[in-house]
Amino acid sequence: MKSDKGEPGLEGRPGDPGMKGDEGMCPDTCESSKGEKGQTGLPGPAGPRGPKGDKGDQGDQGDQGSRGLPGPCMPAIQSSFSVGLTENFPPPNTPVIFSRVFNNVQGHFNTSSGLYTAPINGTYVFSYHLSVYRRILKVGLFHNFFPVVRTTNIQELGTTSHQLVLHLARGDRVWLQVKDETTNGMSALSESSSTFSGFLLHPDRFIIGLQQMLSLMNKSHPATIRC
Repeated sequence: MKSDKGEPGLEGRPGDPGMKGDEGMCPDTCESSKGEKGQTGLPGPAGPRGPKGDKGDQGDQGDQGSRGLPGPCMPAIQSSFSVGLTENFPPPNTPVIFSRVFNNVQGHFNTSSGLYTAPINGTYVFSYHLSVYRRILKVGLFHNFFPVVRTTNIQELGTTSHQLVLHLARGDRVWLQVKDETTNGMSALSESSSTFSGFLLHPDRFIIGLQQMLSLMNKSHPATIRC
């Protein structure tokens, strides 16, 4: 028959300290090993702006290139004339001869033929003021054999006049011409002379070719060529 468990005994005294363990061993090197590179950190705030540096020395001047050809220019062309009649009743079917010269500096009006020749493409102004005496006058202003305008004065004593603007090409010709011998009452009376005048209002805009420009430069002083 099993007997009942008794009461626990009192706690025993502490045991004696154990023996000292063996001394530990160092590795081959005591240096710390380099770890892996970490991720790049965020940029820090910008620092203060540094002082302005000194100005550097001026560089050497480059070589000068050759001068280019002159650009397109318009030659300074002028043209004007003003002439008067010296013979009464000019013959028909031919240009009226105005041999008295008031102005014809450029010589574009021919006093021998009665023709004005345009020196350049452009816009021109022409006018005439004619005295009529003893006969009817029927006169026309011709441009290259085409009558541009006609004027008729049925009085045997008086005056007639006209003015118009024409565009001409270089070499075009302009003149006055009466209709026939019964209507050619143009007079050269000293107190009221018959006159014919014209001038270049302005030239057309155009570009002169290189060859023509060089020719102008060779024949003219540079001061006479204006852009």
